[in-house]
Amino acid sequence: MTTPSSALARNIWVGTMAGSSTIASLLLACATPFPSLAALAATQVSRRDGLVLMFVAWFAAQAVTFITHGMPAEPASMIWPVALGTAAVTALLASEVSNRLLGKAHGVLRASGAYVGAFVGFKLGIFVWVSLLDHGWSAFSGEVLLRQFVRYGAIFAGLTAVQHLLERVGIRLDRGGTGPRAAQAA
Repeated sequence: MTTPSSALARNIWVGTMAGSSTIASLLLACATPFPSLAALAATQVSRRDGLVLMFVAWFAAQAVTFITHGMPAEPASMIWPVALGTAAVTALLASEVSNRLLGKAHGVLRASGAYVGAFVGFKLGIFVWVSLLDHGWSAFSGEVLLRQFVRYGAIFAGLTAVQHLLERVGIRLDRGGTGPRAAQAA
């Protein structure tokens, strides 16, 4: 079996992860799991590729929302998509910091830390927008936070499984010679 080029492998990876998260969102009737994607990106790919993943997933989520819910393309309806996009980037950056802080810890600990960092970063990003708009405070109730943390954690586990399947079929990411950023669980 031949291995695809580095650029092709990255494109397949981004498309697969964005597509998987979109399908999970539709099946579970939930928002795009940006914390899950951010944690996976922080542990698997460069920041550039992580940002590409966040944008592709964000764009797919907006397209699905506008198509399925008939959202009008007006400035007022674009505030929350912008909020989600900035929170997604915040999640990625927070997850990268968590991953870096855990250094050479066991892979499972690094993956868990990356996920917690991504979730906290995402929620802080949303909190800023909720504070500015004074709308959406219900997203911070204990019940909602716990449900989202568990759901996004399960999606992160599923995306990690998809990552391993891609590697098994020969889609290996070139991490620029820096070694895996991955939380490689033995």
